[in-house]
Amino acid sequence: MEDYFGAFETTFAGLTNVFKGLAPLFPWLAKHSIGFSIGMIVLEIVLGIALIIGWRRKLTAWLFFLLIVVFTLLTGFTYLTGYVPTDINFFDFAHWGPYVKEQMRVTDCGCFGDFILLDPKISFFKDLGLMVPAFLFLIWTRNTHELWTKRTLDLIAGISTGAITLFCIQNTYFDLPMVDFRPFKIGSNIRERKALESSAKVDILGWVLENTNTGEKIKFMEPEAGKITYYKEYTKDKGWKVKDQIKTDWYVLKDSVKTPITKSKVSDFAVESAENGEITDDILAEPGYSLMIVTYKLYGSQQTEMITVQDSIWATDTISVAKDSFRLQPRLVSVKAKQVERKVFIPTPEYADFFTKGVNPLAEGAAKANWKVYAITTYGDSENAADFARKIGAKYPFHRADDKLLKTIIRANPGVVVWKDGQVVGMYHHRHLPSFEQLANKFK
Repeated sequence: MEDYFGAFETTFAGLTNVFKGLAPLFPWLAKHSIGFSIGMIVLEIVLGIALIIGWRRKLTAWLFFLLIVVFTLLTGFTYLTGYVPTDINFFDFAHWGPYVKEQMRVTDCGCFGDFILLDPKISFFKDLGLMVPAFLFLIWTRNTHELWTKRTLDLIAGISTGAITLFCIQNTYFDLPMVDFRPFKIGSNIRERKALESSAKVDILGWVLENTNTGEKIKFMEPEAGKITYYKEYTKDKGWKVKDQIKTDWYVLKDSVKTPITKSKVSDFAVESAENGEITDDILAEPGYSLMIVTYKLYGSQQTEMITVQDSIWATDTISVAKDSFRLQPRLVSVKAKQVERKVFIPTPEYADFFTKGVNPLAEGAAKANWKVYAITTYGDSENAADFARKIGAKYPFHRADDKLLKTIIRANPGVVVWKDGQVVGMYHHRHLPSFEQLANKFK
């Protein structure tokens, strides 16, 4: 949901008509994406139950039809952005070019989460196919069945809605998912997986070329994979330049045989330190146990704070050095304390409590046991990390990484991940943190 809202904001902000005014709506929607996501999941499952049992047939048929229309528009937008160069607005149809998968604004529709990662093109045609039964349900509503009495159907629909809502909230908001399909799930050796994915290769099959003089776009396929021959026919002096590459899927060579490999978010696992820069290899090579505190969004706001600083008052004396020369000598007259204003980041009380009452005591115990302890926040929040750490009394460093990566690692903010020798061995939601004594007994 956040990916779609971000893509829509950029798309509508780039317009020059009245629809440009819709752009500010999407950041507000993004703030409520968790609620929208849970609501959408509940709606889909309840609609499925309603279709099976025949609950309120006309209402169910219309809701099903409208849901498929919305999903078709979303997945269609995702797929069709593959025809839109990254520097072109979606609605600038005249400048669309050949389809390039890497141009898509949203790379995964999220239909089945991490359980099944559908290509947006497949998702789009899946939704087009579902439009057929959705339309048939509308025109044949009276012919659909009702398994039981109206009262029984209402009771089943009501109980299902309540039970599924509570389950989704518990399974996705108040705790970690019961079943984890993500590449960072417990037991995953991230060190080995990243090394494998880093060795993966692709072959260049062709090129998307654009003529800067005429605006023409063409797709040129190489006669042999890996060869570069396009420049012989489409030269720079004629205005041709490369816009995109056409590549094979990723593969690794095993005994000279190309074995397909799916690149996961592990490939994007990269962490930076404000002091030392890239520290990804250090984290993956860390021996023994370490505690990673994931904070993919620091909840709080910039506020004005009064602080006391020492104000030094200086005087300047003129000292004669020679008959015709002198020098200026600064002299400290007094030092006084004064109040000044500065902008600081203040965390929300509830979010700060997650750290002071849960995360920090766990981190202190791990540090005393010689575990490596660190927190990771996003690049956007890294500027506020120092103020945040000071306010919550954190004694561990804050590093930074991509927000999508952090959300993929753990579905909790904050969340705690236990590592050992580059492998994920434990994960904990901030509402269900163990004491370090419990942690130490489990990981001996």
